[in-house]
Amino acid sequence: MIKNIENIGYNIYGNSLGEIWISLVEAILKNGEISYDEKRKRKALVNVRIKSESQETNDKIINKYADQEKLNAMIDFTMSKDIIEDIDVVKSFQKGAKSYHQRIVEGRMIEFVIKRLSKIPESKKAIIVFPTYEDYAKIFDDQYINDYLPCIVSIQFRLVEDKEGYILNTNFYARSIDAYQKSHGNFISIAKLSSHIAEELTKILNKKVKTGFLDGMIADAHIYEETFKNAEKTVKSYHSEEI
Repeated sequence: MIKNIENIGYNIYGNSLGEIWISLVEAILKNGEISYDEKRKRKALVNVRIKSESQETNDKIINKYADQEKLNAMIDFTMSKDIIEDIDVVKSFQKGAKSYHQRIVEGRMIEFVIKRLSKIPESKKAIIVFPTYEDYAKIFDDQYINDYLPCIVSIQFRLVEDKEGYILNTNFYARSIDAYQKSHGNFISIAKLSSHIAEELTKILNKKVKTGFLDGMIADAHIYEETFKNAEKTVKSYHSEEI
């Protein structure tokens, strides 16, 4: 479901990660304003809120319609690889920047979240933040070549009690997202982190912890001109085919 609230922006809701991905792409194609990002033409929406009721990672829509190579690359940058590289059809930063995974490992971020929620389940401080002062220093050195800054700025994990134990809801903030090429990978990756945290907390708390919703704010959601046709084809296929 796509809803535009006057003076606030677009709200996108779905039952699954695939639904919010397709809806986000469709909303940008239909309603995005033409603008330029470092001379690249694109369609963009600002301040988009997205919410999926589920964080199920085996998503049938994403499995069927997403570019699997790009999807797997985005997951690897969060779950296993130390270095991130630009998988855009037009490269905007050099290979060599620290991946989300490396930042998580160096900062012991997930370890912190698990320890925090195991001691204080109601805590609002179970949050991880990706950009660091090191990123700023590199940008000062070169505003165009070494200017990588993580698109996902922060992720917050919140436990809510239910009859069986707890539900782990997840919130994130993104400064920017390439909706067609990369956002499906961001959504799945965040959900995978949530699933891991839920499994570890289940063991520690001795209570069942299930993943709940994924709720995020994207400051700039866009699709670049080079992928307009493929994005339109994907949305059209989704609406014309029965999943």
